[in-house]
Amino acid sequence: MRKLIYLTVLTILLGCSISEIRAENLRIGAKFPIDKLTSEKKPANNTIVVFMPSLTYDCPYASMLTRSFYYYFDRQMAFEGLKKAPTTRIFLVVKDRMDLLKSAQNLFGTMSIIYDEKGELFSAFNVKQPANKNADSTVVLLDSKETVVHVDANYRAQGEHLKPLENKLKQLNGIYEKVPAPSAQKNLKVGDKAPDFRLNEKQVLSDLRGKIVLISFYPAAFSGTLPSPAYFYSSLTSKKPVQLEDSLTPKSSKSELWTLVAVDGSSDPAFNAEENPMSCFRQISSLDIPPKSAKSKSEIKRIAISSSTKSILNKWREVLGTNNIEYTNDPDYSVSSKYFSYNPNGYNNRVSVIIDQKGKIAYIDRDFESRDESVLNAKIYELQRK
Repeated sequence: MRKLIYLTVLTILLGCSISEIRAENLRIGAKFPIDKLTSEKKPANNTIVVFMPSLTYDCPYASMLTRSFYYYFDRQMAFEGLKKAPTTRIFLVVKDRMDLLKSAQNLFGTMSIIYDEKGELFSAFNVKQPANKNADSTVVLLDSKETVVHVDANYRAQGEHLKPLENKLKQLNGIYEKVPAPSAQKNLKVGDKAPDFRLNEKQVLSDLRGKIVLISFYPAAFSGTLPSPAYFYSSLTSKKPVQLEDSLTPKSSKSELWTLVAVDGSSDPAFNAEENPMSCFRQISSLDIPPKSAKSKSEIKRIAISSSTKSILNKWREVLGTNNIEYTNDPDYSVSSKYFSYNPNGYNNRVSVIIDQKGKIAYIDRDFESRDESVLNAKIYELQRK
């Protein structure tokens, strides 16, 4: 069950010992004073501490940050099929006041929440004070001895930042498999035969001959910012927000009536291109195009590929509500390497490839952006008319 560390308790802790904390505690290799955040001594293989601006729905990436940490690390879905599933404690230090009604949709699992409205902990750990609710978070990863091994001061739930964090955590626990260096093979070009690979347990790419296939690589499931203010469920009976554990919607109850509440009239910073570049959420959502007719449905196949595990992808599909995309997981980046989308920093670049009915590459987009959606679809329909 989720643990909330209230401001009154935090104030006592800060008053007694905040002067002892030093900025160098965020230096790689330094001992992190975890006792300043909690007095509990629960054993864990790793600890993640996040200094974030807010948990409320007007922090556009808060939902993705909390959901990704919940599924990847709290529920250990990132370690599916591996020999070891390390335990990870997660602390969210939030520079905002506690507002359960506006943050109910972002409270998951066993993550501990410390509300630091005045920013004492931010200052003590020399973390930059967020200017607004759309500011970056700072993520700190600790090993089993509570030593700092990874710091990311520009975290906004981006897949390009989530995957390196996951990879570092796997390295600490001896379950990281290094991706082989790319071969000397030249990069793919239009006209080449599309490298074959397995889509699922029953199909390989070559089984789709006669269809147009769009393959879109992206860094990670559960990353990016939401395209609109988040919705949350509120009880009409008790007037309290529901705490969403494993489910995205509350279970029905004869004694409780629930309503879906939206944030009306608020701005949507998620679509500010300058502050919020392309995200995995936006990339996949922009490609989820329904067929124009029943005939075209049999001719176009849209495939999204990442290294996220099957269990995570199933949850990702539920959240996105997509109906026109097949999700394929590529755990060892073997497919990504064939299509030259793998980034040595430990994630996929946003490469999109269109394959024609004969199994040959018809178009390559090596850096997918939001405006590329219309270009890709124009190329697809051009092939369809031939």
